[in-house]
Amino acid sequence: MGGDTGRTALVLSGGGARGAYQAGAMLGLAELGITGRPGAPPFDVLVGTSAGALNVGMLAAYAHDHRQGVDALVQMWSGLSASDVFRTDARSIGSMGARWIRDLSLGGLTHKVAPKSLLDNSPLRDLLNRRLPIARLRRNIDQSVLHALVVSAVDLSTADGVAFVDALPGTPLWQRRRWSVEATDIGVEHLMASSAIPVFFPSVPIGGRWFGDGSVRNTNPLSPAIHLGARRILTIGVRSAVGVPEATHGPRPPEPTIAEIAGVLLDAVMLDAIEMDVAHSRRVNRGVLACGQGPDYPFSHVDLLWLAPSQDIGEIAADLADEIPPIVRYLLRGLGNDQATTELASYLLFDASYCARLIELGRTDAWARADEIRSFFEPSGDSD
Repeated sequence: MGGDTGRTALVLSGGGARGAYQAGAMLGLAELGITGRPGAPPFDVLVGTSAGALNVGMLAAYAHDHRQGVDALVQMWSGLSASDVFRTDARSIGSMGARWIRDLSLGGLTHKVAPKSLLDNSPLRDLLNRRLPIARLRRNIDQSVLHALVVSAVDLSTADGVAFVDALPGTPLWQRRRWSVEATDIGVEHLMASSAIPVFFPSVPIGGRWFGDGSVRNTNPLSPAIHLGARRILTIGVRSAVGVPEATHGPRPPEPTIAEIAGVLLDAVMLDAIEMDVAHSRRVNRGVLACGQGPDYPFSHVDLLWLAPSQDIGEIAADLADEIPPIVRYLLRGLGNDQATTELASYLLFDASYCARLIELGRTDAWARADEIRSFFEPSGDSD
């Protein structure tokens, strides 16, 4: 695992529009004074996947002024609309739908199937090009303001995960089964690839390969931070930390709709891995404390702080589901009724009202754990 460098990392999971919660949590941390010093951010390593990749990309570009970066992140999410992320005009969505119908109906006869997705997210690329100062990100890495930025994606040709690592030349990389760890200059296309939600958003070409959402293969999201020398990790999830409800007996519910199945799949792909990896790392920490950290022991203790929503984000999405653009709501209703599409909507509800609710939730959740957070960022902080 390498020597103890004392580095601090931020690891952010995916979650589509739920990523606004992470921006709110970062705002709460900044208000609590967790901003670092000018030119020295509170995090040495930033790791993100999907929506989390967009968030760490913004923070990396402003690593020289972390508070400014948090403000830029909150501003981006708080002013977001669906049309900033994907095309919502009837012509565009109708064209995409027509291609799906054509290929599903005639693809077996013509043997020609066009690349497709349910939505065209080219507006997101335009938004990132406007909002994200990539040149400043490059300088922050070159000047060692930030030790490393890691963005995860999946190579759709091999089905292997890819960790794009932006760090100074000579930074030791690592090996991992079913993963490729590649040094590169991270740009907008890497962020687009990491956030290409399967089926909903199109895959992204980089260097002759096609990439999709990094959550698909990202079973150990904390791993890059640990390999890069982090011994203190803050990770922010986007699902409330509640237990699994007990099974109840009664009439069998109706057969699940496509929308409900899609919501379950997104939950599993986007959210499960970070929670399981945090639990696994806590078990390793207990083993380290029990066995000691001698020279022959292969693991090191890693301080962990896990922040998660105190409310069910799906319920917030249900309250604001009418804010989804009418044409998109029309398509979702083709997959199931309004109740069935609630979970799905929580990922696609790129709306200022919804994002503002999630930002405020993240902010208040951070303040509710103020003492724990301040203790964690002190040199002697030891959370798990």
